Amino acid sequence: MNYSSRISGNHIAIFLFHGVTLPVDCAVRNYTRKHIERDYFATVLRALKQAGTPVSMNDILNHRELGTPLPPRPFAVTFDDGFRNNLTVAAPVLVDEQVPATFYITTDFVERNRMSWIDRIEFAVEQRLQAELQLPWGPRRFHGDEERRAFLSEIRQVVKNDLMIDAEKLATDIQTQLGVAITHSSSHPLDQKLSWSEVRALAAEPLFTVGGHGHSHAILDSLGHQDLECELDTGMRLLKEKAAVQGPHYSYPEGMPNCYSARVIEALKQRGVRCCPSAIDGVNDSTADLFHLKRVMVV
Repeated sequence: MNYSSRISGNHIAIFLFHGVTLPVDCAVRNYTRKHIERDYFATVLRALKQAGTPVSMNDILNHRELGTPLPPRPFAVTFDDGFRNNLTVAAPVLVDEQVPATFYITTDFVERNRMSWIDRIEFAVEQRLQAELQLPWGPRRFHGDEERRAFLSEIRQVVKNDLMIDAEKLATDIQTQLGVAITHSSSHPLDQKLSWSEVRALAAEPLFTVGGHGHSHAILDSLGHQDLECELDTGMRLLKEKAAVQGPHYSYPEGMPNCYSARVIEALKQRGVRCCPSAIDGVNDSTADLFHLKRVMVV
C-alpha cells in the first residue's frame, strides 16, 4: 500500500503501528500483519519522509492548544500495546531515520508480559491444523491455513462488535477446546512485551514519547463507572511509579467508534489526558479534536 499518499499539505496524518519484527516462521499467526518486517518498516518510513515531514504527538498537541505551526505535510508515527520489538527492532530504525514516535503502553501487558485475548487465540489455533469448536454464536470448524485465517477473522469481527462477549473467557474456552495449554504469557517474538526498564529506556530517548493505552486493554466504553475508574487509574499509576511517565498522551484500546464515548473522554480529561487518538482510519485537518484524531494503520 502507498501510505505516503495519505500525506497532504492540508492534513495531519498519524500512522498506527503495533510491532516490527525480524522474519517469523508462522503458518497463521500474524496473518493480519500486526507485526511488520524491519526492512519493510524502514522502507515505509523513508517513503513517508520523502512525502512529508515527521512530527511528534507533542507537536500536534501544541499546534492545537497553542497554535504552534506545523511544518509542511506533517505526519506522526505511533505504536500501540507495548511489544518488546518496539524497542529492540523498531527504535533503532526510528533513530537512524530521525523520526519521532509515540508508544502507547498497556500496563498489564508490561507488568505480567500478558498476551491480548486475540493473541491467545492465534497462539492456540497455530498449534492445530484442524478442529471443531462450539462458539457462543454457534459451531465452527476449520481445516488448513485458509480456514484457520477465516476462523480468526470471524472471531475478531464478532468480538469487537459485541461488547457483551467476555473476550478473555472466550480465549480460555477456545484454548481448552483445542486441547492446548491455557496460555496468558509467551516469550515468542510476536508476544513478548516490554519490561519496565525498557519502557523507561524508550521514555528517555529524546525522539520518543510514552503514553497510556489502558491497563488490561479493556474496551473503555464497555466498562461501568467503577471499572472504568480502576482501569484508568491503575494504568496511569503504574506508568508514573515504574516508568516516571506522567503526561498528556493516551490512545483508546481497540479505538473504534464503539470503544469510547463522551463519558470516557471526560474521565480521561479529569486525569490530565489532553490528546487521545482513535484507531478509526483517516487523516485530520488542522482543527481536529484531539480526542477524535484518526490514524492510518500500517500493515
